[in-house]
Amino acid sequence: MISYKKLFHTFVFILFVGYLVLYFSYKNGYYEDINSKKTRLTEEKIKQFEEDVKKGKEIKVENYTTEVIKNYNNKISSFGLFTSKVIGSTFSWSITKIFSGIDKMMNN
Repeated sequence: MISYKKLFHTFVFILFVGYLVLYFSYKNGYYEDINSKKTRLTEEKIKQFEEDVKKGKEIKVENYTTEVIKNYNNKISSFGLFTSKVIGSTFSWSITKIFSGIDKMMNN
């Protein structure tokens, strides 16, 4: 017979591991998104830059950079982000309530 206590602990453990996975994937995705907004030089733009330097043209960075935009929005990532935020806020609220209860017991 399955113990309800063991089943509950397993369920909480799975939720916690899921939260950690979603949290770290959110953080990594955020970091990658910030990096994707940075610009990088391409081979063609490097050649154009070298030619402009030889010709003595005015050099502006905007003329030689291309912006790479990656779109990671899909239903799964949106659901994962939503779930991660809900679990995070619930966890934060729970910890706050637990410690405020402990503080009340200690101060009485």
